[in-house]
Amino acid sequence: MKEHGKKVRLVHNPAAGDDDNGDKDELCQLIEELGHHCTVVAKKDAVKKIDPETDIIALAGGDGTIKMTIMALLEKKLRFKRPIAILPQGTANNIAISLGIPLDCKQAVSLWSQFQLKKFDVGMMTGLERKPLYFIESIGFGLFPILMEKMDKKSLNTASAEDEIRIALKQLRKLALTFPAKVLKLVTASGSIEKDCIMVEVMNISSMGPRLVLAANADPGDGQFDIIVVSADQRQELVAYIDGLLKKKNVTFNIKPIRANRLAMEWQGTELHIDDECKAYAGEQLKISLLDSLIEIIVEGK
Repeated sequence: MKEHGKKVRLVHNPAAGDDDNGDKDELCQLIEELGHHCTVVAKKDAVKKIDPETDIIALAGGDGTIKMTIMALLEKKLRFKRPIAILPQGTANNIAISLGIPLDCKQAVSLWSQFQLKKFDVGMMTGLERKPLYFIESIGFGLFPILMEKMDKKSLNTASAEDEIRIALKQLRKLALTFPAKVLKLVTASGSIEKDCIMVEVMNISSMGPRLVLAANADPGDGQFDIIVVSADQRQELVAYIDGLLKKKNVTFNIKPIRANRLAMEWQGTELHIDDECKAYAGEQLKISLLDSLIEIIVEGK
């Protein structure tokens, strides 16, 4: 699909990005040089007072900015739904990586001259709080919520994105070696499992955390989750994968995912995350399902 002369709402997160990927004025200029009209708003105003003639919502930020905008659209019952264009400026940028969007903002904008719209599912979880909780990346038990809490306590203000990812990988490696396995109960339409695990991740996209590609074939628009279960006896497989990433090798995560569009699970631990947020958990049975193809995201045309 060719793209020209659109009204673009640029949502800019000034806390994300670096000098290489441009500030809001440079990004707006890039967009207008393609022949579009650009209006800039702050992250907190992503879908406030949106012009009904807006054609594209462009998000300059990281995975958190993308989730916040999608959640705001859901809260407004998608009244302001528009195709979303991602201009990656975060640390990990897992959503952009999973969709094949260049991490360089100039290259990401250049996709608009010839693009296609990619359907994007949203995950829904019930059983933890009174209202359903939604996610766009992943939800999981075990290693990752602990990693997130430890990384939040570190002072990384002066660290580059690559340095921060490397620090997270080293911390994850330590956790993978020492975290005590706990019992997971998982039920899908294809069967049930009950085993000692160190990690379970219900993934909507292929990449998570410090750019770990745990579900290489995951498609966020196919109506299916990719569920990654790392059992106690697979601990060394995870460590070996992390080691390969630390050595900057082209490594593959070899634990095969379980595919399902709905599931129920319980965990004997207290560690739970939903996207980038840790939640209190006390053994509740969680039910997880998909809201199919709610959002459209601009990706490279074929």
